[in-house]
Amino acid sequence: MAKRFVIDSSGEKYPFSKGVLVRSLTRTGLSVEEAYEVADEVASSFRGTITSEKLTELVYNILKAKFGKSFANRYKSLVKEGEILVSEDDGKTYVPFSRGILASSIRSAGVDVQEAFDIAKEVAEHFRRSAKFHISRSEIRDITSKLLKKRLGKEYAQRYLFWRQTKQLSKPIIILIGGATGVGKSRLAAELAGILEINRMASTDSIREVMRKMVSKEFVPSIHVSSYEAGDVIYKYAKLERKQKILYGFLDQVEKVLTGVEAVIQRAIKENISLIVEGIHLIPGIFEKMKNKAHIVHIILTTFDEEIHRSRFRSREKMSQRTSKKYLRNFGAIRLIQDFLYRTAHEKGIPVIENIDFDQTREKALEVITDKLIEEVGIKV
Repeated sequence: MAKRFVIDSSGEKYPFSKGVLVRSLTRTGLSVEEAYEVADEVASSFRGTITSEKLTELVYNILKAKFGKSFANRYKSLVKEGEILVSEDDGKTYVPFSRGILASSIRSAGVDVQEAFDIAKEVAEHFRRSAKFHISRSEIRDITSKLLKKRLGKEYAQRYLFWRQTKQLSKPIIILIGGATGVGKSRLAAELAGILEINRMASTDSIREVMRKMVSKEFVPSIHVSSYEAGDVIYKYAKLERKQKILYGFLDQVEKVLTGVEAVIQRAIKENISLIVEGIHLIPGIFEKMKNKAHIVHIILTTFDEEIHRSRFRSREKMSQRTSKKYLRNFGAIRLIQDFLYRTAHEKGIPVIENIDFDQTREKALEVITDKLIEEVGIKV
């Protein structure tokens, strides 16, 4: 296959990419199929090296012949804006710079959405002002960290740089999100997974569901009911007073479920893949023994306000098939388990985050997790 290169106005030479051209063409209003057809024709129209000006003219003429002058002029207008291309690690492949992707990366530092997009926009404007349209990822990191430090402070720059370097860590990152039923663990885990680009997630409820299929109710009754009902199905706890029965039953279920949770975490450690686990069964301090094998960060989510906590079950009923009646009927038991988790977290020095406003909860979680990891790993700006 013949190699094709483009030389820009600064004299820099980079490989011609049909994919990058297709992206530019679709911005003019062409379909993906039409854009690829044009890109193929462009690629077959030259060999070796072409200047960026001649390439633009070539594309313009093909577009004019196929779709008319208005499409061709639209493409020229986009070219004048100057599309920024980012080199991959091999130094030969370029991909278009994306403000959205950069903003998502910036959010890992605990920056809110609007601020992150503002900074990403400023980064793009910096490169355009410098007439630098072919850049490396390290250049993006450098400018972004400097802007973060200037606008928000050194700690935000540190957090941003940390998450850009996590692939170089020798041990995986395991994030544990514990908390009582209905405090928002699943939603927080999903948000963090997207922002931190951690592709593997696990729920202790899902692990318990698998165990239910493998172990009979007669053999291990506690895993076949909800966490706040486990004390009612264990014979030896029958004569205990209500509060003791709830907590002892919950802890019995925790003991059984953690066998499966530990297996999932051990697999992630073996494969050196970062993981987020969420669930009520994540008692503070349970996986301290694994700290030498992984970077483990444990947080407990809570909602102290009873009315806000109750309202979450009603809201969840509207978005899923789970009725709120059972949860509200057992609300006292759920709150008792929350109090236990809070006290245990306090004793073990595990961070507790109250979830009232979810946006604030997410940013606080990012801050707590990242600062803990930076303290453990070490990084300088």
